[in-house]
Amino acid sequence: MLKQLWQTRPLESWAKCKELRLNAYREIANAHAEGKLVATGSVGASVILPSGLGPYVHLGAEPYGASIATDPALSQLCSEAYEARNFARDTCSYFRNYLGSMLVDKFSFGGPFPRPDIIITSHICDTHAKWFQIVAEYYGIPWFAIEVPPPFNPSRIEDRIEYTAGLVYDCIEWMEKTFHKKYDDELFIEAIHNECETESLFAEVCYLNQAIPAPLDQKQLFTFYAPSAAFRYKKESSDFYRFLRDEVEDRVKNKIASVATERCRLIHDSQPPWYFMGLYRILEQYGAVCVGSQYCFAFAHFDIDKDGIWKPAKTPRQMGIELKNRDDAVRYYARKTVNKPIWAGVFGLANDKSSQVLQIIQQWKANGLIIHLNRGCEGLAGQQLETKLACQQAGIPTMTYEGNMGDKREFDLA
Repeated sequence: MLKQLWQTRPLESWAKCKELRLNAYREIANAHAEGKLVATGSVGASVILPSGLGPYVHLGAEPYGASIATDPALSQLCSEAYEARNFARDTCSYFRNYLGSMLVDKFSFGGPFPRPDIIITSHICDTHAKWFQIVAEYYGIPWFAIEVPPPFNPSRIEDRIEYTAGLVYDCIEWMEKTFHKKYDDELFIEAIHNECETESLFAEVCYLNQAIPAPLDQKQLFTFYAPSAAFRYKKESSDFYRFLRDEVEDRVKNKIASVATERCRLIHDSQPPWYFMGLYRILEQYGAVCVGSQYCFAFAHFDIDKDGIWKPAKTPRQMGIELKNRDDAVRYYARKTVNKPIWAGVFGLANDKSSQVLQIIQQWKANGLIIHLNRGCEGLAGQQLETKLACQQAGIPTMTYEGNMGDKREFDLA
């Protein structure tokens, strides 16, 4: 029995987050009855683009695939329906869960799969555009993919911003022609502010987890990240994160720990096996707490300064930037999109990925790294062994385990 070193107590934010998430998925299920547009696509960089069309809901593909993964029976049903159509088993497991859910017409939150009206997706990893081409063809609905240009040459950042802005302009024009209505720039600007406030507040929450003892653990963060990942266009999300930020600040001030026996801190790499979140409870038996991951931090808005330090990004309002019109909004959105730190790993920049993970380990005062060799995500599985080697060379204890974020058939508990 480990000695208790810190005080602990339940989080008031926990129930609020669960309620927010459930209400958002219920809103998706009932959207057509309420006269709202149903949009879908990757949550990488396109969640808020349908906002200018009026009231809408967004079924974020990856968070929904993760939701299915928490129900192994449904996940296996979805995967088998997908594989029965001769799609490859080694593709993204979020992709398989989402498409399988569509094919068997079962919504993870009850009822039939919510038929989308429009698809706008970011194309980042190889799966994304083909994923939604299949959905578009299945339903006969319009779709548009925005390619995020890879950050191979840092000196060409302005070219990448210009390219992305051009695609956003094209997407807006396409939406106007497709739906025969004028795109409302004010609604787009409002959505940008909601997204920025949501992501920046979540970054503050993650940043506070550098404290000893850690006020949150990674299992909790993987619940709290859901509104920022899937529902960041909603004002309710930014309101929730303001409440969470304040609660976590109070826990830091009063040294309220997530794990009362904390004596070791770890970082996790890649998505977790969503059907086995008990992984983090095993760590707790030994007084170890997982304090963060590059993947989780991807759904917060961090800036990395010239010294490599991760800091919560400021919102346009905090920086005194006024988004007056479509041009202001599109340029700001494009710049924010191409500057996400997570792209380093997805696009195969091994040195950048390793340096980011090493910096996170240092900043969050971690003692070691756990790497999930995740066969369910080829994007984030890239560069993992290079990262392992870099951490070992830096004297950081590192271990790996094999699995799949969304398919329990590829995970061995023993």
